[in-house]
Amino acid sequence: MVVALDGSAGVGKSTLAVWWAHRVQDRFPGGTLFVNLRGYGPSAPLAPDVVLTDFLTALGVAERRIPEGVEAQGALFRSIATARRVLVVLDNAGSADQVRPLLPGGVGSLALVTSRGALSELVVLEAVRRVAVDVFETVDAVRLLEGIVGKTRTAAEPDAVEELVSACARLPLAVRVAATRVASRPFLAVADVVEEIQEERGLIGVDGSWRGLGGVRSVFDWSYTQLDPVHARVFRLMGLHPAPEFGVHAVAALAALDLRSTTRVLEELAEQHLVEPVARSRYRMHDLLHDYAAYRADLDETPVAREEAVSRVLSWYAAAADLADRLVYPVSARLPVDFPDVQVPVRDREEAMGWLRSERAVLSAAQRMAVAHGMHAVVIALALSSRHLGLGPRSWWREELEAKSRGVEAARVSEDRAAEAFLRILRGHSYRSSGDEAAAEADFQNVLEAAAQSGDRVLRRRALAGLASLRQAQGRHDEAAEYYLAMWEATRQEGDSAAEAIALGNLCLVNVARGRFAEALDYAQRAWELRSRTGNPLITAYAEDDLALAHQGLGEHDAAIGLWEKVVGVYARHSGAESHLAAALEAVAVSLVATGRDDRAVHNLRRAAGILRDLDDPRAELVHRRAEDLASMRADGSSQAADGPQAGQSGSGSADS
Repeated sequence: MVVALDGSAGVGKSTLAVWWAHRVQDRFPGGTLFVNLRGYGPSAPLAPDVVLTDFLTALGVAERRIPEGVEAQGALFRSIATARRVLVVLDNAGSADQVRPLLPGGVGSLALVTSRGALSELVVLEAVRRVAVDVFETVDAVRLLEGIVGKTRTAAEPDAVEELVSACARLPLAVRVAATRVASRPFLAVADVVEEIQEERGLIGVDGSWRGLGGVRSVFDWSYTQLDPVHARVFRLMGLHPAPEFGVHAVAALAALDLRSTTRVLEELAEQHLVEPVARSRYRMHDLLHDYAAYRADLDETPVAREEAVSRVLSWYAAAADLADRLVYPVSARLPVDFPDVQVPVRDREEAMGWLRSERAVLSAAQRMAVAHGMHAVVIALALSSRHLGLGPRSWWREELEAKSRGVEAARVSEDRAAEAFLRILRGHSYRSSGDEAAAEADFQNVLEAAAQSGDRVLRRRALAGLASLRQAQGRHDEAAEYYLAMWEATRQEGDSAAEAIALGNLCLVNVARGRFAEALDYAQRAWELRSRTGNPLITAYAEDDLALAHQGLGEHDAAIGLWEKVVGVYARHSGAESHLAAALEAVAVSLVATGRDDRAVHNLRRAAGILRDLDDPRAELVHRRAEDLASMRADGSSQAADGPQAGQSGSGSADS
């Protein structure tokens, strides 16, 4: 069951869809899903896999359990929708291809689609019920206007009221904007307002996206000219924002105003229905008004002023994203970012992660706009702060690679060799994580060659770390050990204790994989001595995780169990450490079995299997079978020999540091 509402911009499709959806939500016990597909507007249309990821997350699927690829995601979404009966509102669709993967498909669920286009292909192939949404009839337009202006005034000037709705082309958005402005001028006749609007007509062109809407733009012009200079300036500058949704902090940067003044201006513009509040300190503009605001900026701001405004807001996003990135990755290596201090609505790691995720689409649009404006430093900074996407669902990994690739190109064009090499290292690790070993090898080797030519020892060490992580992923542990040894020597020469701790931790893991447990323990102890000085419990836990693995390999199971009990508690208290937690639970089970504590081992393995299942890790079923086999043997009175040590996802640290 699919219904498609189509009609021109501003005709009220989204308002109608949302109003109707609220009225019928009780018929869909599985819930309501809403998304603005951004099919029309300045920002790029949302890709189906990104939307499906958000839908599945909203339906309770853990991020790491979301499969890769539109087909697999769509199949999972349809199976859930079939069982739960959901209402899916797909607003502002750009094409049938964008919509088709998002249809729930199951009997009992419904998709409601809005679009400026007729989506003819969708209607033909999917048997969609199409509803054309036209402009108001005159009587309905008058009813809307009198509901805002008041019946007393409209009844006194019926002819002028009809002229006013005619000037608005009976378009609901225009009628609402005009009516709100009329209501704010109670001592002015409606006829006078109509005359003012007609005077605006003809002063401007009506080509491009405004063809056929010349009268509407005249209404917007009239409403705009009634704004005081400060409000008018903020309104038109918002047309230069990379997306039609924005927070107060971003608008303050755009307009070079303080937060309090910006908030007051936005509240007044919301009163005039020129923006709409969507969350605390967050607003959006209708696409048509956003386009109009951009037009007014072209008309009323000098090229220099427009460029300065764009520079301010894009620089703000770059600085804000960098600050958030520092909170998410407090000890990771980074490039210096030369932007002024900014006010950002985040205070800790959780808020920073939430902000980066909520602004994901805007940050991508900002980076693309920065590319168009040749703002290479902004492109690079936004590329650096994109690494949080790697912690999200696999559908986000493509965005991360695209952002880093834009950063690499900006660094190359601007001849910023340090930034290019740094971003190639980051991109190489992203390629490695996504399974593209050839691309990862190319980036790491490129940096290694650049380091050899420049004599940059830090760059060489980072390239060695990248190649080591790649060899380790390939199971070539002897080669990985050689690279990590070279990396460790480099960190000691540099005096970089954080990087040295990472090198030591990785040397522990690779030696565990080689069966050299005494060496592994020595490296782990050295890493712990460095990491414990930080006072950060999570960073210290990474080293204790490695220590436990080495003790286990030496048969010192009680020592390993004691360490892992502490580590598990730390991992459980930190979001984003789920994979480490599962690995620790699985590893400690080996030592528990070896010391005759099978019941606890079964409990830990089941817990690990549940975490891995939530992470969509293919090892989940294997771990689950180990737990059940052990439980069966325990019930039969038999015992199970301890498996060997397993170097899981240790917390040794980022190999890109």
